[in-house]
Amino acid sequence: MHPSNTHIGHLIHAANQALPPDLQGAGTRNGAALDVSRYQSGVLVANVGEVAGTPTATSVRYTVQTSPNGTDGWVPLRGLDDADVVLTVTAAGTCAEKDFNLQYADVDHSFLRVVEVIAFTEGTTPSVMAGATLVFGGGQRLPL
Repeated sequence: MHPSNTHIGHLIHAANQALPPDLQGAGTRNGAALDVSRYQSGVLVANVGEVAGTPTATSVRYTVQTSPNGTDGWVPLRGLDDADVVLTVTAAGTCAEKDFNLQYADVDHSFLRVVEVIAFTEGTTPSVMAGATLVFGGGQRLPL
């Protein structure tokens, strides 16, 4: 077997909790700033669990943003199609992913965060268990 098929650990960095899983009502949550200066691409992985409060519709939207310093100047990361990198989940018990290319970030932006926006239609104090993870690739790390 080819090593790239069986030993992928040196190709990715997956221990990046963009937003820890938590029971959330409607609103916005900003993830921590992560230094991505050593990486070239990534995958945003969203995990949406149980929805409570019987809303007629649920939307959990994740947007990837970049910044020059990790504190301010946040702007949406755009893809090859010039659209913002966004992942929206509308069903409970769903895991979804969105690939992105860090080479489309502004040249001086080496920090990344994920912004989560949760919205419900109707319901009695609706809430959802949601969180996101980032997997980075193209890093400057030698194989083991």
